[in-house]
Amino acid sequence: MIIAAMLASPSIVLAAQNNLTLICPSDATSEPQFKDANTDAILPITDPQLKAVAVESCNPALSVVKSAPVKIVNLRSAPIFVSFTTSDFKSGPITWGAGCTTSGTGARIAAGATCLATVSSNGMSSRFCAALNQPPANCYNAQANHQTMIETIFLPVGAPGCFKTGNCVWFDISVIPSNCTDALWKRNQCARTGGASYNLPVTLGCSGVTYYACQGPANNTYGPENYPSHCGNPFAACESTPSCQNAYFYPMFDPPANKYQPNNYCKGGQVFTITFPSGQ
Repeated sequence: MIIAAMLASPSIVLAAQNNLTLICPSDATSEPQFKDANTDAILPITDPQLKAVAVESCNPALSVVKSAPVKIVNLRSAPIFVSFTTSDFKSGPITWGAGCTTSGTGARIAAGATCLATVSSNGMSSRFCAALNQPPANCYNAQANHQTMIETIFLPVGAPGCFKTGNCVWFDISVIPSNCTDALWKRNQCARTGGASYNLPVTLGCSGVTYYACQGPANNTYGPENYPSHCGNPFAACESTPSCQNAYFYPMFDPPANKYQPNNYCKGGQVFTITFPSGQ
């Protein structure tokens, strides 16, 4: 349920601005502007996301794609199989390194082992998911397969969502049932919408600091769709601590809940860490 902005290709976005030509500044203190081809008027770019795209177009070096480090820790007493999928439903741009044994569409991580990987920071929406028997074929089918979703966007150097920290990764945990909406959550905690997207406990963090933790047992503590019961409080008006929001139980698009969406980011240079603890 990542809300970090995904920027489209600059050429696509700018071409959509009919009769407008991008004017790049001649010095670092000025901002890009548009020129209206019909009137020759010079127009400021007021939309923040469009302005960010224009800045990248004028400074190609800002959008250099680099690799981000990922550490996946298996604290369970049996192997797990992890996959990484991008929003085009293909295996994502990941290099499985030490401690990762490639297997099918993902990697096998032995009991008690740590897998070190790198992901290309290409700005695409992506997901990690895991299973106990084989790597999931497509993490964008995780809801239908009731698998815990680790949602990510690996942003390149210069992307506005990284706050000038270098390449970064936004992340969250989602256990949203397939057909759940804000309205249905408010009505009955999304009863009869497909069951929680949960199969394994997980924690997420950066370079040794844990931000979100989600664990079972799955029961009816937070509604009838078998949500994990130790996954933060989805009714709380806060995020990150054990008694607050730790995962998306429902979309949280609508106010006031959208103020507390449980997503965070690892700054450039930090190691995005996924840990699968023992237990339910």
